Amino acid sequence: MTVCRRDSILLFMSRGCVIFDFDGVIADTETLHHAAYNHTLAAMAGEIGGPLEIAREAYFGRYIVYGDREGFFHMLRDAGRRHDAGVIEKLCAAKHAFFTEKLSEFADPLPGVRETLEWLERRNVPRAICSGARRGEIEELLEAFKLRHHFDVLVTIEDVLLGKPDPEGYNLCFDKLNLEYDAELEKDYSLVIEDSAGGCSAAQAAGLRVLGVATSLPVKELHKCATYVVESLAELDKDTLGVWLGIKD
Repeated sequence: MTVCRRDSILLFMSRGCVIFDFDGVIADTETLHHAAYNHTLAAMAGEIGGPLEIAREAYFGRYIVYGDREGFFHMLRDAGRRHDAGVIEKLCAAKHAFFTEKLSEFADPLPGVRETLEWLERRNVPRAICSGARRGEIEELLEAFKLRHHFDVLVTIEDVLLGKPDPEGYNLCFDKLNLEYDAELEKDYSLVIEDSAGGCSAAQAAGLRVLGVATSLPVKELHKCATYVVESLAELDKDTLGVWLGIKD
């Protein structure tokens, strides 16, 4: 078990940390992201050479992992449309405005999230979020859910040069947690919680194990890319979680 000193108080922690993705893990926002992409593409059809709609299967199978800029870039390029920086910036601004307007519709986090975070907090397990979403979007929902205090570190799309599936964000997140806690956390006892294949790839490329949550992909698909898989965090056995994290209650 790792020992660290934080705010002059000796803390006994797990040997690892837990890093959460946000969309599709803490909040059920992926369907809204998909709708926001399509709303924006329809509204700006004249800028991109005509109507373009992203099918649900294409979004959840290919584009879900990307932040807005990379998402629009790949969608437009795949469709043979104009995808220069100027048009992508306009699309990103319009999508952000639409998405932010709809955030008030979310009242609660996904099932099991609150209970899992409380369990981790009682055991002083370092916690973070690594997401391709914008910091403002994440913080707004964390405040609405009353969960902001659970996270010591947030790494968002504004903090990295390369978004998922590149491992930059997860490496940065792990390093920041070590600095925050003045600890020597072990990647072999740490865990990332993800819902997409690209997110799982990013975490594993950073040397971290992955718990896949079947919010956006079927369990069968997640088994191909995650270390462990559950239908939802509400079904996560906490004794097993403790073993994964090197905790002895």
